[in-house]
Amino acid sequence: MNQILIATTNPGKIMTLKKILAKLGYEGLSFSDLGLHLSEPEETKLTAEEISAEKALGYAKQYKELPVLARDDTTFLIGVDEEDDPKNHNKSFVARKMGKYTDENGEKAFSEVAHKYGGEIPIRFEWGFALAWHENDQIKVVSGLATADTDKLKIVEEISPKKVPGFCLAPVIKVLVNGTWRYDSELTEEDSWDAYWNLQKDTIEKLIRQCPLLDQAQN
Repeated sequence: MNQILIATTNPGKIMTLKKILAKLGYEGLSFSDLGLHLSEPEETKLTAEEISAEKALGYAKQYKELPVLARDDTTFLIGVDEEDDPKNHNKSFVARKMGKYTDENGEKAFSEVAHKYGGEIPIRFEWGFALAWHENDQIKVVSGLATADTDKLKIVEEISPKKVPGFCLAPVIKVLVNGTWRYDSELTEEDSWDAYWNLQKDTIEKLIRQCPLLDQAQN
């Protein structure tokens, strides 16, 4: 088996995970690829890794044909008041600040927070991943965490005109790539591998190696 269900409807996450899985030798399939209409599991946990496991388990309960890969992201703004730190609740943070969540409102909300603290804020970004599958009439779940270096990421006040659907932070995050600060939304694919994707790939690969249903493909 070399197919994995990507457990999200977020177009940005689907695109990224498909590329990472392809690099590892697997085919990532979205809900729409398979014509699936699954209910989104409720998020009750506190950390990105815990929430990703919750999502993977929730979707695996609804679909057992393929292993299920879930991802959840957490953003920590360094040096801000508690009310200005979204942690793992970006959507509710934006809704509280702007009235409702949209990508555009998300850009504005984080831009305004950056303005409040002098124009830029260092951040720590965490990606929680979980892989769930059916084995011997049970659902197995494994999870892991990838963390970006704080000194290589910051939220800025000025919003890039280039957007990434489903990722409101992309036009207000700057990433240090080869000694130059660049907007996340303006990174090339090669830049993205250097900045984030290799880090995420290593974490996902560790999870895949714990799933006996998946052929251990060579990347």
